[in-house]
Formats: sequence, C-alpha cells, structure tokens
Amino acid sequence: MLLQKFMKKREGFTLIELMIVVVIIGILAAVAVPAFIRFVKRSKTSEATSNLGSIYAGAQTYYNRESYDQGLTTTTSYSHCTVGTASTTAPTADKHLLTITSSNLSEFADLGFAPSAAVLYQYEIAGSTATCSGAASDTTVYTFKAIGDIDGDSTMSTFEMAVGSDAENSLYHAPGFYVIEELE
Repeated sequence: MLLQKFMKKREGFTLIELMIVVVIIGILAAVAVPAFIRFVKRSKTSEATSNLGSIYAGAQTYYNRESYDQGLTTTTSYSHCTVGTASTTAPTADKHLLTITSSNLSEFADLGFAPSAAVLYQYEIAGSTATCSGAASDTTVYTFKAIGDIDGDSTMSTFEMAVGSDAENSLYHAPGFYVIEELE
C-alpha cells in the first residue's frame, strides 16, 4: 500500500534530475567530439604513409631493374637507375584525382605510382636526378614527400621518407617518416 502511494505521487523527472542528465551529456560531448576529430585526421594521414610506401616499392623495382640499349647486338646494360625530381598537383582540403601519365609525370609513371582513388596529398620526388649506375653507400638517393592540408586551415601536414643505397647498392629507407604538423 505504501508502494502504491509512492508510485502515484511520482509521475516524472524533477528539474534537478534533468539538469544532471544534461550536464553528463555535455561532459561526454566535450570529451568525445575532440577525440573523434583527432581520429578522423589520423585516418586521413594513413593515405600519405601508404602512398609513400608504394612510391618506395616502385623505386626499389626501378633501381634494381636491368635495362639494355636498343637493338639485337647491344651489350650495353644499365642498372641502378633513378628518376628525376617530380611533383603532383598542389594539395587542397578536398580529395582530388591525380592524373599521372607518361607524358606529364613520367617519373611517377616509371615508378608505377598511379593511385586510382582520390587523394588529399601532393606527392613529390626530391633530391634526385635521372641517371643510371647509381653509387653504393649513397645516403641521398631520394626524398619522397607527401604534403597535404587535411582540415582546410592552410597549415600543411608533411611526411618525408629518406632513401639511400647501402654497401651492396640496394635501396633502403629510413626506419620511419620525418613528420611536420602530422595532424595540423
């Protein structure tokens, strides 16, 4: 009987209970929204590291490939070739398609880099010249860069991969990326 009396009087939430719920939701939102934004930015940076890895893999293949002069009787062979400097279109806050063909960016085409999906970053090959018979133990063969504005604030996020040749004249890269303003 006492329970029935108590249940009849209580028909809704009090103002204090509602205010406590609103404060709890506000605290959760204040913590969750910045964490979500940071997560989204970090996921965008994975494009840069993945594509720099693809460029490096193409550079290794190109460097180790053996080529010959034209003709049936040629004996001149070339190996340890590098491509020259190159840069794709400038970065924007929006994704854009890269059009890489042998006529406009042959360096990227030679390395087999042609992303089929839209990208956020500009890609660069720096510090190299198109040559063959690269020297062993050269610590400055290439620098691959990805530069992007992942949130549209004109602050650029930059990832760099340094590439050199070891004593056996094989390409190797730095153990990690040099990063400037990763999440801007």
